[in-house]
Amino acid sequence: MANPASTFVSKLMRKLMMAVLIAGLTLLAYGLWLYGKERAGYGESRSRLVAAHEETRRQVADGIEEAERQRKASEDALEALQKRAALADKTLKGLHELEPGTIERLFGDEEKRKAHEAQVARVKTIQAELQTQMTENREKIAAAVQARAELVRQQAEVEETLLNLGKQKDAAGYYARQAWTEARWLVLAVVLVYLLGGVVTAFLLYYGWAGWVGRGRELRLSEENAALPVIGESAMAVEESLWPGEVLWVRRNFLQTNDDGLARKSRLTMSWRSLLACRFAGLWRMVELRNGRSDGARHVVMACKDDPFAELAVVSVPEGAAFVLRAGFLMGLIATAQQPPVFRRHWRFNRWQPWVSGQFGYIEFFGPCRLVVSCVSALKSETVVAQEGGTSLSKRTAHEGLIGFSPQLGLKAVRSHGFWRYCKGRGPLFEVQVGGGGVFLTREAEGRGRDGFWARVLKRWGL
Repeated sequence: MANPASTFVSKLMRKLMMAVLIAGLTLLAYGLWLYGKERAGYGESRSRLVAAHEETRRQVADGIEEAERQRKASEDALEALQKRAALADKTLKGLHELEPGTIERLFGDEEKRKAHEAQVARVKTIQAELQTQMTENREKIAAAVQARAELVRQQAEVEETLLNLGKQKDAAGYYARQAWTEARWLVLAVVLVYLLGGVVTAFLLYYGWAGWVGRGRELRLSEENAALPVIGESAMAVEESLWPGEVLWVRRNFLQTNDDGLARKSRLTMSWRSLLACRFAGLWRMVELRNGRSDGARHVVMACKDDPFAELAVVSVPEGAAFVLRAGFLMGLIATAQQPPVFRRHWRFNRWQPWVSGQFGYIEFFGPCRLVVSCVSALKSETVVAQEGGTSLSKRTAHEGLIGFSPQLGLKAVRSHGFWRYCKGRGPLFEVQVGGGGVFLTREAEGRGRDGFWARVLKRWGL
């Protein structure tokens, strides 16, 4: 038995190696796209890039000179404003020293006093204007310094690019570096999607969409409380008795032996009213056995000649009851000559159950009749008992396993148990919850038989 730790490490290493491979392929694809996008050859493209970057370097150098010139002009203007502000401060100080006293304001020359106050106000206005202009020049100096620093950074990048272009003599290295520069975030996103995309998607489907679907209404084909069918034991061969007046329609490869005294003839199809459905379901070119005598029962043994391991079960549907069955699993039908088989087709599109299971058509067989059902795996019957108050103990089964049920049962798509089981692909996202009162028929996992593409297509129509 393998060690779980070593198995986990092995899987993790394979996952990481695959992630590295995906990243490399993504870079390769992006580099090839860059190569195909450029119509000219690498040499011409490189020369054009060098010329463009040299022009950019010249423009950046001119911008640095212009920023330096603006800074110098702003500094000179600020120095001149500071000198004027110092002169204004000195003038204002002198005016404050010449300001008349209390006695002069009361008994002195009024016009002289007003002229002095006006001169002081004018100097203060000049001071305020100088302060505003000095603030603006300081902002210009800071903006020029910041612009020069940004241009110097751009100049260094251009110089580095030109240096790399001078060293890049091969096209492969250039496109590889260019792809990494432009697509590194794309590569990271692709790797993350590969590593975590499955888990995230499974989480959203399991806890989001599946939970919402599970709150939907159930699918129920009939509300009548009729008698329940009886499902016999599953076996590789079944023996049935044909009583006087009964008729058996059976597929040729399922008729093993029959007693003498039964009238036998070929029947092209089970129902001419549903010719195409019978043809696609395999109910075609059948054998009809009729017990026209009145001296007791005649016995018929049915088994699959093509697959000796195929299992069969007989569903006895009493009068007034019905059973819904996928026609592809119907191998034979026993009814009376006076009451030929009656079945009805149902279509359902307004519930989540048909969309999740992939089956929109349902065929309901009415009693009295006996249905011979066959499958390449074991068949199992389940009973759901309705309790007082309309409640019942519901049961769960796989969508692919449900092949027949009483029409009174309610089918509802619900989320399966176990997130990690679903995430690892070991189980389905949905199961069917069967509730109400009735019986249903399930099969085990097929593994070999009728789960191919054509079977999934026929399932849409209930065949």
